Amino acid sequence: MQCGCQQPLRIKDVEELESDEVFARFHCVDCDWTVGAEGSVKDLDPLVPANTWSDEARYHLSRLPPYLANLVRDEVETFAHDQHYQMMTYARLVSARNKGMVEWSPEAERRLANVPSGIRTMAKTELERTALDRGMPEVTVVLMEEVKTRYFGMATGRS
Repeated sequence: MQCGCQQPLRIKDVEELESDEVFARFHCVDCDWTVGAEGSVKDLDPLVPANTWSDEARYHLSRLPPYLANLVRDEVETFAHDQHYQMMTYARLVSARNKGMVEWSPEAERRLANVPSGIRTMAKTELERTALDRGMPEVTVVLMEEVKTRYFGMATGRS
């Protein structure tokens, strides 16, 4: 991205907001102009350079012992490269630590068994993807209800 003065904008910081939203600040060194962009991680990912860490992800990394922090950083950046991610958010850090896998709570597994077989695989994939996107280590009943409401409008009072 370029500034109005035709100089490249550099990423200043990335702040995680609610759910899958981030706010990225870009700065022009030459004219001292700063601009921000807010949107989903998916939308802003292509605008930042590779291995851009959000403030929250950097904070969690800093809380690790120094010998472990370097190993985790390498693990997360390798995972991100393999997934074609530019931005390292806390959710992506958790996803990398889980090797892209997510667990299921026992109650969520029981409920999944009640989903009609024709859509069970699709539902399972979507629930796991949503959990990973949010950095959740497991699929819970609460997440299942939220996804069901989002896709089918259930429990929203619609007819």
